Amino acid sequence: MKLKPHSPLPTQQRGFSLTEILVGMTAGLLLTAGVIQVFVSSKQGYRIQEALSRLQENGRFAMEFISQDARNTGFLGCGGSTSRFANRLNNSNQYAWNFSAAVEGFEATGAGTWTPTLDATVTSALSNRDVLTLRHSLGNPTRVINHSASSAPIQVNTVKGLSQFDIAMVSDCIDIAIFEITNDPTVANTLEYSTGSGTPGNATDDLEKKYTDQANVAQITTSTYYIRTNPEGIPSLYRKRGVDPSQELIEGVEDMQILYGEDTDGNQEANSYVTADNVANWNNVINLRISLLLQTLENNLASSPQSYTFNGATTTPTDRRLRRVFTTTLNLRNRTL
Repeated sequence: MKLKPHSPLPTQQRGFSLTEILVGMTAGLLLTAGVIQVFVSSKQGYRIQEALSRLQENGRFAMEFISQDARNTGFLGCGGSTSRFANRLNNSNQYAWNFSAAVEGFEATGAGTWTPTLDATVTSALSNRDVLTLRHSLGNPTRVINHSASSAPIQVNTVKGLSQFDIAMVSDCIDIAIFEITNDPTVANTLEYSTGSGTPGNATDDLEKKYTDQANVAQITTSTYYIRTNPEGIPSLYRKRGVDPSQELIEGVEDMQILYGEDTDGNQEANSYVTADNVANWNNVINLRISLLLQTLENNLASSPQSYTFNGATTTPTDRRLRRVFTTTLNLRNRTL
């Protein structure tokens, strides 16, 4: 009997050698490191673009806030600079109520000092930053319907936007009177201006004339723009209106510098641009040249501190934020009508 040949055992499986494992691990680590590097670079690029987009938006909004008030600065209805002006408020020459001065500037001339001297109601302003005050109308004027006597309530077409204790101006093409509304104007669309209530209150309840239906009434206020640090420690643009507390408008506004265009020969063009401490007559200021320095809210965006030039000086900061300068020239159009 012939025996079958013996079948060999199946070939046994072999594992990876140590060298192969190390090579595979190295390749995997290199691939992972590459993926991580791409992710980190993409994330950093996104952070930079996001921060710059927000910075750009903040700069645009900051300029828009100031521009809106500048466009309405010095509004006197159909009256002009030759109209008779009667401010019936108490303490009418004080900072918040001095509506005869449409624009005022305060030049930063040292640590915590401004020229002219900054009013004490503007608090916590950062040193070496300029301060701008604009006195302007708010909202749309409303037409006078009836005013039977110089001390009688004024009936108007609508009181939309007007409230008790607002400061208002009634004007025709001859006279202008400033007063505080002392009643609820929604009652019969009437505006009263009694003495003895409100802040600053009215010094008299006589507007010196009876206004006809050719006159208009508009709310007016004093707005001051300046730079201070917000509760998070970020320099920001603040606005103070009347006697209300200052309100933060835009964060990340690091500096503000302003030049004032003076028309000294009456041709409705600025002959020169000067700092606030060199303005000869505020009534001649017809333009504002405003420069804002904004910083990104996030730090560590750049690989090293980025130098910037602002107001003629180059500075290298200690942080790694990004900064941009925004500059615009605004026309005080009510001064050139």
